[in-house]
Order: sequence, then structure tokens, then C-alpha cells
Amino acid sequence: MYKRFSLRPRVREWRDMLAEKFDIKEMLFFADFSNPGMRAEIPRIREVTNLIIETQNTSPRYKKDFTDFIMLDNIYQKAFSSPEVDTFIIFTGDGHFSSVVRFLTQSCRKKVYVYAVKDGLSGMLKSVCTKAYETPSEQDIDVTYYSMIAKKLKEADTTGKRFPDPSFSAVVAAVSDHYGIDRETVKEKANKMAHAGYLTVTANKLSHNKRVSTVALNEKKLAADGIKLIEDQAYFFIPNRSAEKQSN
Repeated sequence: MYKRFSLRPRVREWRDMLAEKFDIKEMLFFADFSNPGMRAEIPRIREVTNLIIETQNTSPRYKKDFTDFIMLDNIYQKAFSSPEVDTFIIFTGDGHFSSVVRFLTQSCRKKVYVYAVKDGLSGMLKSVCTKAYETPSEQDIDVTYYSMIAKKLKEADTTGKRFPDPSFSAVVAAVSDHYGIDRETVKEKANKMAHAGYLTVTANKLSHNKRVSTVALNEKKLAADGIKLIEDQAYFFIPNRSAEKQSN
């Protein structure tokens, strides 16, 4: 998700969202945590579970990533060892999981819900699972960026540390630098935010016939449209809440 959208999933809120719909018995995370980026996520994962499976390949001869293999093996074992579990929730879009999902749904009569990163869901996997969700939606992405932009503007208001030049470009630069997101992406979202009326852009005349566009947050418009800003703007909240209440 980070590579594609410069966003990370909000693990705890995703767990809480699932808990509203499912009776969660066990939650496992599989990854090669030798990767510095993945290793940095461990504290947030531990907020929801201690069942963290390290999949690092330590062989000096073979560099293959064993994550999928280890996940598949675990799923098959769970299907046989815990027949009382009637629902599996898998976060992947990889078509390699089609066979195990077909086995669960057709041979074991289990329900399988798949969550995948947007535009990364295999058609075969989608066809064999009970229901598939892609995340984040365009609106979800927008709200995340709106929250980042709003936070920087509100911080400037409450701390008195105004931007040296409270211009549109200065806001874009501040958000980009703070969150490590490329400026063109932030600029695109800021423009979209302004077009929707959530930012008020004012053209101001400076000396020597120069003009600068300053920006202000339109919180009334945000509230009127039901846009709830995310408190922890660094991470994305996965809000798929349309599935029925189930138990697993």
C-alpha cells in the first residue's frame, strides 16, 4: 500500500472494524521483518496481536521470499486443526491464494473474505472467495490527504508558528516534507480540496506587483459535508463496513 499510495494501513482501527463484524479468535501477521520498513511496523502490529510470523529466508544460496508459502501452509493447517472456525479473513490480492481459498470455500464450506490493496486484486482470487474488498477507495485516500493538510494548517494556527509564507506552495511543501510524500501528489490533493471548498484560497497582492495565494481551512464546509478528519494522519484507516456481522 505504501509503494502504491504513500499510505500505511491503520492496523488497530482495521482490527476494530473487523471486530464489529466478526468474532475474531486469532489474528496473525506474516512478513519478512528483516526489511527495515516492515520492522518499523512491528510496534503498531503488537497493538493488536503478538502472533507475528517472521518469514525471512536465511539461506545464503536462495533469495526467494517464503512469505506466501508460509501463509498458505498455515491456512491449510488451520483448516484441518480448527474445524470450528467457519470464517477466514485474508489480506492479500495475490492469485497464488486462489487454490487455498477455493479449498476453504468449496471443500471445507468456509466463508472467506479477502481484503486487497486497490488495483492489486487477482480476478481468480475474487471469483473464488465469499466476498472481496479493495482498499483504499478514492474518497478514503482524499480524506487522508485532506487530514494531513488540515493538520499542518491547524498546527500553525494553534502554535503561532505560521508558515514563513502562508502560501499554497508553502503548505504543499510543509505537508510533503513532514510526511515524506512527493509534492506533486500533495499539490494534486490540495487543489482537489480547494475545488471542493474545503480550502479557501485567497489571492493577495504583494509589493512590485507580485501576487501570492494564501490558504485557510474551511472547517464549516468539512463538517457540513460530513468529512471527519483523521487524527493520526500518518496512517490510513480502512473503512469497509458493508459486510454483515459474522463470526469466525
